[in-house]
Amino acid sequence: MSAGMSAAANTLVAQSWERSRRRGIDPDRADPPVDLQGPDLSEHLAAHRMAAVLPVVEKILVSGVVDSGHLVAVADADGRLLWLYGDRGVRNRAERMAFVPGAVWSDDAVGANAPGLALRHDVPVRVRGPEHFLAPAHSWSCSAAPVHDPVTGRVVGGIDVTGHDTAASDEMLALVRATALLAEAELRSTPAGVLVPGPRRLEVLGTARPTLSGAGPLTGRHAEILVLLGTHPAGLAGGALAELLAGGRLDEVSVRAELSRLRRVLGPDVLLSRPYRLAPGAVETDADRVAALLEVDVGAAVAAYPGPLLPTSDAPGVVDLREELHARVRAAALTAGSARALRAWTAGPGREDPEAWRALGALPGLSPVARSSARSVHRVLDDRLGA
Repeated sequence: MSAGMSAAANTLVAQSWERSRRRGIDPDRADPPVDLQGPDLSEHLAAHRMAAVLPVVEKILVSGVVDSGHLVAVADADGRLLWLYGDRGVRNRAERMAFVPGAVWSDDAVGANAPGLALRHDVPVRVRGPEHFLAPAHSWSCSAAPVHDPVTGRVVGGIDVTGHDTAASDEMLALVRATALLAEAELRSTPAGVLVPGPRRLEVLGTARPTLSGAGPLTGRHAEILVLLGTHPAGLAGGALAELLAGGRLDEVSVRAELSRLRRVLGPDVLLSRPYRLAPGAVETDADRVAALLEVDVGAAVAAYPGPLLPTSDAPGVVDLREELHARVRAAALTAGSARALRAWTAGPGREDPEAWRALGALPGLSPVARSSARSVHRVLDDRLGA
């Protein structure tokens, strides 16, 4: 966070404290109201717009932070906690201050806290321990960001990370904000707020069994076609597509037959002709999401990258895309200077990357155990390559 943004956040906290004092909130005795429980809470969850963003929250945020002792919360626009992710022990601690699903953590209800301020002022916010108005929250820090309806621009909810000091770090605030931006991309609505279908999800990273939401597993060839057409939004002629698929070993008649079969899988309005192309916004891949994250948050991008694109494909066009994305993610992980990015890389696709282990072991602020472990792995990999 820049110095200007930090000063603005401090002002928001100070203003919130003043409001809380004027309302007579007792910081030592006030409890957040838990106004939804049991069947009422379940009904609210099932009907809420934020349910649509849970897969993104789980894949980008939950998978990266709950193992380090943090909680991830998804709230509605009123500051009411809807879903809470975290280890049982951490959740038990949070329950002592009523940080539970159904509890209202708005700024009006409990004073300064990150989700409450983010929703009140419609900005990403972090709040460190003693900055919380409630005394029981002083041992916690948090970062939160609002989520907007992409059509109306109205705030529909918020995403929060709560935990120890690093929950309010620059890195964590950036990660929460990036997750909120991706969550907004999940939401597709009419002005009346009725959900309409978003893009079909194609999972192609790190798997030999690509899958498409609503269709299940795809053949490798169909996945290759979707990936290639997705990177050429203006479309491809049959001959150009054949070249990218097989480098001259495939004729246009065979390509046309594959496209006809794929159209039966997708439906008539997704795969268009003359030239062959996808309807705008019809299909989105997990590779697209990683590429978008690289522009805003390297740690989140690396955490969302389980492995190379269609790793068993030998289609020339796919091979080029696979090598390019892999190189971009690796370079970003190595140059970001982020422990989170390097840990995600060395725990996944870069687990046998000696340069990454060396960079991890050289990071300042690393614990002695983590530093020793990283250097040991680096030596083992170096010896193996030398042999």
